[in-house]
Amino acid sequence: MSANRIVCRLRRNDSILFLVVLVCALWGDEARCPAQIGGAAGVGTSIASSSIPDLVSGRVINAATDQPVRRALVRLNTRAVLTDSEGRFRFEQNKESSANILVTKPGFYATAEYGDAGNLYLQSAQLAAPLELRIYPEALLTGVVLAPDGTPLPEISVTAMRRVYDDMGRRWVPADQRPTDVHGGFRIPVPAGEYRIQTRYSPQNSAMGEAVLPVAVPSGSASNTSQLIGIHSGEEQTFELRPAVSAIHTVGVSQSPPDRGFLRISARTANGGTVQVNSMPASDETKIQLPQGTYTLTVRTMGDTDATELAETTVMVPDHDISGVVLRFSPVPSIPVELLIDSSSSDTSSTGLAQLGLSLQSEQADSDGGFARIGLSPRANQSFFFSAPPGSYRLVGRNSGAWYIKSASYGDSDLLEQELVVAPGASGTPIRVVVSNQTAALQGTVHLNGDPVASWVYLIPNRRSAQLVYSTRSSSTGSYSLDHLPPGSYQAIAFQRRHSVDYRDPESLTSFGDRAQAVTVNVGDKPTLNLDAVPATEVIP
Repeated sequence: MSANRIVCRLRRNDSILFLVVLVCALWGDEARCPAQIGGAAGVGTSIASSSIPDLVSGRVINAATDQPVRRALVRLNTRAVLTDSEGRFRFEQNKESSANILVTKPGFYATAEYGDAGNLYLQSAQLAAPLELRIYPEALLTGVVLAPDGTPLPEISVTAMRRVYDDMGRRWVPADQRPTDVHGGFRIPVPAGEYRIQTRYSPQNSAMGEAVLPVAVPSGSASNTSQLIGIHSGEEQTFELRPAVSAIHTVGVSQSPPDRGFLRISARTANGGTVQVNSMPASDETKIQLPQGTYTLTVRTMGDTDATELAETTVMVPDHDISGVVLRFSPVPSIPVELLIDSSSSDTSSTGLAQLGLSLQSEQADSDGGFARIGLSPRANQSFFFSAPPGSYRLVGRNSGAWYIKSASYGDSDLLEQELVVAPGASGTPIRVVVSNQTAALQGTVHLNGDPVASWVYLIPNRRSAQLVYSTRSSSTGSYSLDHLPPGSYQAIAFQRRHSVDYRDPESLTSFGDRAQAVTVNVGDKPTLNLDAVPATEVIP
């Protein structure tokens, strides 16, 4: 089976975008269509006491083309106007000393940043200067799904999975899902970002009368950024997906030991696609159905988490029914987790393990095509453990109040610097998490074009830590404060709008190196570090 990219072309014509009529509403964690303010006049103006402006005016700009956007709806609290042919708007007889500004337009997003609503909260001094509000045209992932012989495949669900980043690392989230039409075509509008396109397993397609196996572009979990689909605002990329098509055959599976109860069964294809399998219990064997091909069959018992068992085997399904596949179960390693208080801490009333957001993250794709993430499981005696199949994992967590994770170990392994390697049968040896409340802090003011401005401040540890990045929002006067920081060295940077990337990658700050600053914070100290924000106009998605 193959999946090939066909063409990549830009869409910068607003008339094309106007053909797409979208409803402005929250989609997942992403708000669609509220405006993003640019780095022009009126942005970052000091809001020290000033009179209420009688006129609030400005214009709405296409962030991808720098062209004005006509007939965009601009809201100022409860009032609303449409922009004219030059993208300009005016609110006369203004009585508001502060306002929530919102711009909506079919075919546009507020921002390409995942999780950023895009609403603008401005004070009187900012409202007094002409505003430049930037909105982002949607990108388009389009294409066709064809059988190996070129037959169009209708009613195939195509999902655009977006890779996003937060303080706990990276993960995949579904951006949108559309079925193919009668010609096998699909069209998925998305914000700019990094994506993977994938289809789901279809047990019986109406056009072929056979099963259609899953396929993805790029294939596998695509942990390498260069393998992802990177798409910009206003751009269209087109793909051809050719999943394998096959008749379904019955596979007889027996258990060793027998009588394992309810089972969760999945089958992974050679290209990383996952087939969810329904089982049919029988007197001697469990019957499952799979298309012809080779699969890694993974079966997990669905009973007590602390007694979960796992079986994995390779199955080759020929062009007829088979039996005699044996599942040999073994316990999933149960790794206890212990919480210790650092001896230098000022008191013993520490946080609990559940508040530290501990999880194990794997680069191996899970059954939904995302990165596997395993959370803590509780026991009746109020202790905690990880139920982790054999493999390699990274331990991540977050601060809890005044406490941070100072160290974490598994035997001789430092889990802040090394991966946790879980071997078959590895139970009993605990993960020891040491927390401390001997913290530092950082404060300062963020400026843009010399004026204080509300922005996002990011602090990236120079050494590996359980929390990958620390972030906060500066106030409308530009001031920020990061408390309860682990002592150590960091890179600090501010962006006018939320900017979520893989900050573990040194290249993530290369384009903004002149604005990133090094800082070291010590226990009990709260130094001042002023920052110059990267304007929204320099971060073009």
